[in-house]
Amino acid sequence: MTLFNVTEAKRIASGFHPDPTICETPQGTYYMVNSSFEFFPGLPVFESADGEHWRRIGNAMDRESQFPYESMGNSQGIYAPTLRYHDGRYYLIVTNVNKGNMILTTDDPHNGWSDPIWVEGWPGIDPSLFFDDDGSVYICGNEGSEPDDDGEREPAGIYLSRIDVATGTVLTKRQRICGGITGSNPEGPHMYKRGGTYYLMWAEGGTESGHMENIARSSSPTGPYEMYPGNPLITNRSTHLTLQAIGHCDCAHFDADRTLMVFHGTRNNDEYPAQGWLGREPYGVWFTWKDGWPDLADQSYDCPLDGCGEALEHEIAWITPSIDKAHRFTMNDAGSHITVTAARQDFGLEVGAPMIGTRQTDFRCAFTATIADPTQLVSGTAGIAIYANANHYMTIAVHAAEADTVAIDATVHNAGLISRVGGVHVPAGGPVRLIVRGDDYGYTFAVGTASDETTLGNAPGKVLSFTNAGGFTGILLGVYAHGDGVVDFNEVHYQAGSGVADE
Repeated sequence: MTLFNVTEAKRIASGFHPDPTICETPQGTYYMVNSSFEFFPGLPVFESADGEHWRRIGNAMDRESQFPYESMGNSQGIYAPTLRYHDGRYYLIVTNVNKGNMILTTDDPHNGWSDPIWVEGWPGIDPSLFFDDDGSVYICGNEGSEPDDDGEREPAGIYLSRIDVATGTVLTKRQRICGGITGSNPEGPHMYKRGGTYYLMWAEGGTESGHMENIARSSSPTGPYEMYPGNPLITNRSTHLTLQAIGHCDCAHFDADRTLMVFHGTRNNDEYPAQGWLGREPYGVWFTWKDGWPDLADQSYDCPLDGCGEALEHEIAWITPSIDKAHRFTMNDAGSHITVTAARQDFGLEVGAPMIGTRQTDFRCAFTATIADPTQLVSGTAGIAIYANANHYMTIAVHAAEADTVAIDATVHNAGLISRVGGVHVPAGGPVRLIVRGDDYGYTFAVGTASDETTLGNAPGKVLSFTNAGGFTGILLGVYAHGDGVVDFNEVHYQAGSGVADE
């Protein structure tokens, strides 16, 4: 148990921004990048002057040429980046699980990133780069997921090779340098140097309730590595804290007496068992050193369930699951008007993005959109989706008009089980306002017309929770149109924070 060793952590960004990686700039400021999985644009980039207050500056992956894939499912795509600065250039190494490992580069993260440099002959996920003082560059990551030429799988652990970052060429044979302390999912490795000593940090225990972070040190990048007696550095396993599944750390200012560390974790409500569906979010803390080790041991962190507006809760960044290759979405700069060309499909990713939306950043929130003319929809449905993945989502949807009447219903889709929350019929002639309100336990659906507002019912958020829906992301709140027609969504708004759900 670690309840006797709990410190509050500051959330950096709200909504699913997992697998944070950071680096320090020559000016002493910081950049952070996060995993984006199937969502595009991807690899969101943040910056901070002090490591505590952050702002989003764009996405490292904002062109189709950077995100090639033949097919893609939920929780596939872009995994676990590592961001490093060396000799005037920023390097971002990351896994596209549908294609391979790759490196993006830029001289200025504000001005866009290169097309991928593909790393051939490096299996596995969670790649990381380390630039040594002698000019050597190393790549490390976890074991490969596919059998080798002899049909054997690599044992679990962290692997290392030298690499040419200009070409992506792996220069030396992969060497297993660490097997972890439990053997359960050692991943997300990062290598650092401090005072002539090499440090290896990695996550372990799976990215769920057993998540933790460990560290070891050596006089050489290839080892042997001495395990820290205080491992795990951080973990919230076996606690009832609001913040759970903490781990996947990265550090900056590592060679100083005070080091900045980021990690991700999930917020969970007070149900039993506790439920969370917002995704893994990044947190930042500072630690000091003692006897050549971080002054951390079995450290737990916690946070309030709902945000206070200091962690980009009001941030809106429009993204789609997979690339909208058919260009079915157009919007104004603010995103308050979105036009969707309906497609004859469901919420699968096979033929491109089925919806466009923004991350849910707090349990207490509201997402609204007005369909000015429901008769624009010739067939099918259009409305708001609360999207975890293609098998777990909720909708409040307008159906194509029949006999001058429009049917609107709220529906929960749970791994093939479809439950109707409630519905209403309205005249086809006027605008329809669709409303979703979130709270600590789920969602309320309502329909507004020129004269009144009708509540359709409630649905439990646990349907979309990690324990039920699975996956590595969180909730996307957005609009969609399935069927035929071109639908205009006006007054599209997202709000987050305490009190919103009660309005």
